Amino acid sequence: MQLTHPDTIAAITKKWRGKRDANNRPMVADRLLERMQSVTIEEAWHVLTEHDYHHNFAGDWTVLFPDQVLVGRAVTCRWVPIRPELHQAIVEQGEREGRIGFPNSWVIDEMVDGDVLVADLFGAVNLVGDNLTTAIKANGGRGMVIDGGLRDLRRIKQIPDFCTYVKRIHPEAIPGVTMPDINGITRIGPATCIPGDVVLGTEAGIIFIPPHLAAKVIKFSETCAH
Repeated sequence: MQLTHPDTIAAITKKWRGKRDANNRPMVADRLLERMQSVTIEEAWHVLTEHDYHHNFAGDWTVLFPDQVLVGRAVTCRWVPIRPELHQAIVEQGEREGRIGFPNSWVIDEMVDGDVLVADLFGAVNLVGDNLTTAIKANGGRGMVIDGGLRDLRRIKQIPDFCTYVKRIHPEAIPGVTMPDINGITRIGPATCIPGDVVLGTEAGIIFIPPHLAAKVIKFSETCAH
């Protein structure tokens, strides 16, 4: 059993010719992420649809800082309702890999500077509170896109320069779920996110930009601006 699947990531993202991390996740350069800050959702959508990507946008979020732009590389995780034998197998695999704590901390340990946490909790379950959000920020995370919820809203809003998109806010801790995938193919509402996608978030919503198209999106946007 594996929690991450480097060969799968490499096969899906074979159009990417740049740097990768240890698990084959594409690592779009920081200089491109910085330039992506000026791109609009509509400009990115135009380029993606021209290349036959029609399922990369997700809207209707609760956005904690709608005036800020979220840009970063996707680190993904997928959650499912818990079954005892499944959860036990996941915990045992985590122990073999030297992972510490509950699975929602494992994915945070994968994050580096410039990353965005992208999590599928089927729109209904909390993932983090203020402690784990602080850990994401400490690892260099730029923000979170959670198709689910969070708790400790007031304290999370005190974390500077950290954009958050969620579907619900609720005081409960993470209940009744387990995580079979880290950095796998992840559904976020009507969109599909692949590890290493450039996450672009504005008040309009979230769009997942394939890494091999990031430079094309930026070039198109900068041409429009002039």
